[in-house]
Amino acid sequence: MKFIVFGLGNYGSSLATKMVALGHEVIGVDHKVETAEKWKDAITHTIALDASNPEAMENLPLKEVDGVIVAIGETPGISIMIAALLKQFGVDRIICRVISPLQRTVLESMQIKEFVYPEADSAERMAYRLDLKGVRESFKVADDYQILEVDVPHQFIGSAIGEISFSEEYEIHLISIIREGEEKNIFGVIRPVKKVMGMVLPTTILQKGDRLLLFGEDKKLEEFIES
Repeated sequence: MKFIVFGLGNYGSSLATKMVALGHEVIGVDHKVETAEKWKDAITHTIALDASNPEAMENLPLKEVDGVIVAIGETPGISIMIAALLKQFGVDRIICRVISPLQRTVLESMQIKEFVYPEADSAERMAYRLDLKGVRESFKVADDYQILEVDVPHQFIGSAIGEISFSEEYEIHLISIIREGEEKNIFGVIRPVKKVMGMVLPTTILQKGDRLLLFGEDKKLEEFIES
């Protein structure tokens, strides 16, 4: 897959290099020429430009990538401005680094739906989250095992849990199901909120929009997601 990472500070550079190590093509963007030069041998492509400038942004292949990560943390105002430009350019998947609840609220009012808090989410964890389509969150338990929060695969929508052989066929474990509800933020914008179902019964029917909380070996989880 292809990604663009804006901001090659500690978090952005760590994320970009990890994504490259996982086999993805990454364009790293930073406003400092020396920073872009520093990472040119570790990241697929690096570009020095002012991402708050619409004319400069037009030079990037924004419509050709699978996701854009705004990893800038020092200046929230610039991060918000870049996110706004990305929305104007019609980028489908935008993930923003946030450092305060207010910054997140403003971004939510712009219909940004994916966020990362570097203090809680390491670059490695975020890289694994981006590595497979449909993965929303990931937590590495050991070298070869992790817990994933993943969109329910299309072919299982409408199926009962008891009809899916998670352990026997896929050799993974279903921990729970996350189903979204809604609430309003202080600007009156409706945003999704997660509601964990807890103990899942064999008769529970999977719905569109559900997320599965799964545990297993990396390769088995990948086989399930791509099945």
